[in-house]
Amino acid sequence: MYDNAMWWARRAAVVVGVLGSAQVAAAQTQLPAGLCDFDISDNQGALVWGSTMHLTGRAGASTNRGHFFLINADSAQYDVDNDGYNQPGSACNFTAIYTPIDLQGDLVNLSNPALAIPKANVILVNLPRSLPNGTMARVDAFVEVPRGTVAGTYIGQVSIRDSVYGVRNSPNREVLDQDRIFIEVTVTEARSFTIVDPDSAALLDSVVIRGRAGQRASGVFRVANTGNTDLNDLRVTATDLRSESAVGLIIPAANISFSPGSLAGIQFGDTARIVVTVQIPRGILGGRYRGELIVQGQGTAAQRIPLIVIVTSTRGILFGNNPVREINGDIANIAFNGDPGTEWKLSIYDMMGLVSYKTTGTVFAGSPLPGGGGTTLIGADYAVNVIWPLRNGRGEGVASGMYLVVVESIVNGKRQLAQDKLMVIR
Repeated sequence: MYDNAMWWARRAAVVVGVLGSAQVAAAQTQLPAGLCDFDISDNQGALVWGSTMHLTGRAGASTNRGHFFLINADSAQYDVDNDGYNQPGSACNFTAIYTPIDLQGDLVNLSNPALAIPKANVILVNLPRSLPNGTMARVDAFVEVPRGTVAGTYIGQVSIRDSVYGVRNSPNREVLDQDRIFIEVTVTEARSFTIVDPDSAALLDSVVIRGRAGQRASGVFRVANTGNTDLNDLRVTATDLRSESAVGLIIPAANISFSPGSLAGIQFGDTARIVVTVQIPRGILGGRYRGELIVQGQGTAAQRIPLIVIVTSTRGILFGNNPVREINGDIANIAFNGDPGTEWKLSIYDMMGLVSYKTTGTVFAGSPLPGGGGTTLIGADYAVNVIWPLRNGRGEGVASGMYLVVVESIVNGKRQLAQDKLMVIR
């Protein structure tokens, strides 16, 4: 019922201010006997301007909630649309109010009419079934925005009528027993992407490249725009690649390039193919080198996935520092290849052919995968890193001079005997 005098006073003031009292009196007339009408009030309610409700939301979620007023007027004061009001005490009681589907269209994108939010996603809350003469009702409204809806402005309309009275015209050709409100939804931008397989839509958990020392090797991945607007300023970088097996062995990030290295943008729903190329240094040990690919676009969080380069090399021994200067606190780092799970042996001789140091071991074979029954291994080493503290087998410091390092290991299933010289400076 009309229990909000201040609301109606403000509404009457607005009408008078716009039309002037004489115009209001001329425009608002009592409907003839037998004719009834109800109205949706313009410029009243939450988020309503004119005859349009303005809502905002993001794809995959509900918009904010607005409300409008449905009024069954029985006096000129409450004839908010100036199309006639019911006679006081008349039988203009609406009992079958509904929203006909054929008059409730989809919300169409203003920039691209091929895009729309389905009309079924417009939700009216507390729409009354009945509206007696001289009463009003508040109706809340919001829109469920489908996941993947393109950012932009969408507009449609909701019509309300009564199935008993039907739609008729007044003597001045105004439509009675039906009114409508436009619903405008601004879908906000949500930028996002995923890194996918180059040949399918499957998510990519890593990029793996294989190559030989001293050569260039390449791999491919795709970036898919999974947001609801164009993805701008896409950039791809990488970290250094570090050996999973031996300490201090690195393929620097400067050796990694991308084609294209940056993109002005990826359109909504599209993908971009990117080639990553690694210049593998000469003389580097074989094995697995791991780093990260980093992909970032404007307005998005950076995504990182492992970049793994599996290097095949014929290099026998690699020293972390040569010469080794004990005066600087150095110790010898000696790295060499070996097949996972195989035995290796290292011997160090002075220039007189006497053994200064010996050690043996087994290349790490990996850890069982959970649920793999112990048969599937991960994290296996392909190289060994041995630290020599410049001591002989008796724990005595060795003298300055040249030493011959000899390594026996199994590489690619074959016995490999490698040797190299190491200078020690005390």
